[in-house]
Amino acid sequence: MEQIALGAFRGDKFLRLTTEDRIRQCRALAEDARHQASLAAADLRGDYLDLAQHWLDVADELQRQAS
Repeated sequence: MEQIALGAFRGDKFLRLTTEDRIRQCRALAEDARHQASLAAADLRGDYLDLAQHWLDVADELQRQAS
C-alpha cells in the first residue's frame, strides 16, 4: 500500500492510488484532523472536526462507489 504523507497531500498522487488505498488515506487524514482538533485552540477545534468529517464522507462515498 502506498501512502501519501499526511502533511503533503497532493491530488495527483491521490488519484494514482487504488480505491482501497484512497479510502485508507481519507480515513488517516480524518484521524489526523481529529488529532489536530485535540491540540488546537478552542476557536479552531470545530474547523478541524468538520474537516475530519469531510474526509470520512469522502471515504464513505468511495466505499459506496466501489461496492
